[in-house]
Amino acid sequence: MSVDSTVHPVVVPLTGRSPAAHVGAERCRPEPRTRAHHDRLLRVEDDPDEVVELLELAVTWSELDYSEVEVVPPEAWIDFAVVHRWRHPERVLRLFSLAADVALRGPHVLPVPGPSPCSVTEAARLGLADADLLASEL
Repeated sequence: MSVDSTVHPVVVPLTGRSPAAHVGAERCRPEPRTRAHHDRLLRVEDDPDEVVELLELAVTWSELDYSEVEVVPPEAWIDFAVVHRWRHPERVLRLFSLAADVALRGPHVLPVPGPSPCSVTEAARLGLADADLLASEL
């Protein structure tokens, strides 16, 4: 059976993330110095170039000095994924978990000082522990 689009209009959602696509401006307040990187990380679900950039950052994290670069550090990537709203949250969480794992497997480097990328921890609100976040199917 087919659907007649003249009787039942077909709605095609627009791609791309709107500025309000994450939990909300009133609940997520990125640190001003990492705001540009925060906003780029929000685009990983829609922009393959941003996925490549995230993975390149992860691979080079232990090799290059990022202390002077205004980026969200890998220690905060899993929390970042949990705090924001995504169309495919499990996939995005896997992506950020993989990137954090790659970045943090290298020689131990001191984390870039600074607060978490957002002012609220959605994981705590949802009652998720670190083990729950890492226990996703791979």
